[in-house]
Amino acid sequence: MSNMEFTIEKESLLTNLKIVEKTTVTRGIQPVLSNILIVASSDNYITFAATDLDINITSKTIASVQTPGKITLPAKKLSEIVSRLSNKPVVFSLNSETNVVNIICGNSKFELIGISADEFPQTITEEELKDKECVEIDINPFIKSIKYTAFSAANYENRNIISGVFCSISKENIEMAATDGNRLKRIVEKITNEKETDISCVIPSKTLQEFLRIASFLKDLNEEKLCLIIEKTRIIFKTSSMIMTSRILEGEYPPYKQLIPQSCEKKAIVNREEMISALERVAVMVNERTNIVKFVFGENTLFLKADTPDAGLGEDSISAEYTDEELTIAFNYRYVLDSLKIMESEKVKIGLGGSLSATLFRPDSEDDYLCLIMPIQIR
Repeated sequence: MSNMEFTIEKESLLTNLKIVEKTTVTRGIQPVLSNILIVASSDNYITFAATDLDINITSKTIASVQTPGKITLPAKKLSEIVSRLSNKPVVFSLNSETNVVNIICGNSKFELIGISADEFPQTITEEELKDKECVEIDINPFIKSIKYTAFSAANYENRNIISGVFCSISKENIEMAATDGNRLKRIVEKITNEKETDISCVIPSKTLQEFLRIASFLKDLNEEKLCLIIEKTRIIFKTSSMIMTSRILEGEYPPYKQLIPQSCEKKAIVNREEMISALERVAVMVNERTNIVKFVFGENTLFLKADTPDAGLGEDSISAEYTDEELTIAFNYRYVLDSLKIMESEKVKIGLGGSLSATLFRPDSEDDYLCLIMPIQIR
């Protein structure tokens, strides 16, 4: 058995560990799942891989490989060591009989005990993907669509269909939608999709949040393309340096388009920043169990009120373009705040029905994004 040996820049090592380490399992039945697989190949690439059996991530980078080989090392300890090393090249050398890896950087030396790579679950390779049907799109609209929707999906613990995000890609657009039953987010972004194939699936929101986190480490996103491969039970995301696979949720996503009102009886326009500030002030007095804030739309004014019987009350108001009859409607203020904070426009359009009908919040700059929030009945 040959003993693996390679030298790698500290920054590059740390970035790649950050990309994969979150996918390891801290307390699992299989100890190897809390490790990161490290493969040094003769073409001077190092591949790092981690999996929690739902999501599988591999990330590769250039290094100087003296002897090819592979081993798995404990993710937490390895990251702690590397993050504290000085900014010099790091040398890894493996004794394959004992599975001990020596890590040397400047004057620092560590010995880390690994688990044989043979125990690590099968990872996907670029070779395997060569013959698969891939839809290639710009990565930035995909990232934006996740940012605007994924946080509104239902809690992952239920693992039901609404803990996922509905994603559909056509030849010109990507559309994503997420709901937890109380709110719905939908975004449509323009893309170039040369294959012109239409695909749609429901991706666990946990997977998309993880993709978002990883994308923050990738370089040159403007030049980067994302290749999506959708199979029967899984989706594969591939960029030039990273491959991520995840299961997809099976079942019929709720027909959310039917929930979006075509037109609203009443409309209000407010300044987004002013509304955020006023909501945050008033929210100090909400009942923490219900998070209810009352929105009172009056002539050219929006009043916000929160009260807790045993604590007191908070009120604020901002100017609004509103000329219909007075309307009082109550929301879980967190849903409204989350939606406002993600928008980038100066003003927000609010489409209203009655005090119990779903309310539409959308940026006045781009019509491709909307948030539908269900009000709360006040006794």
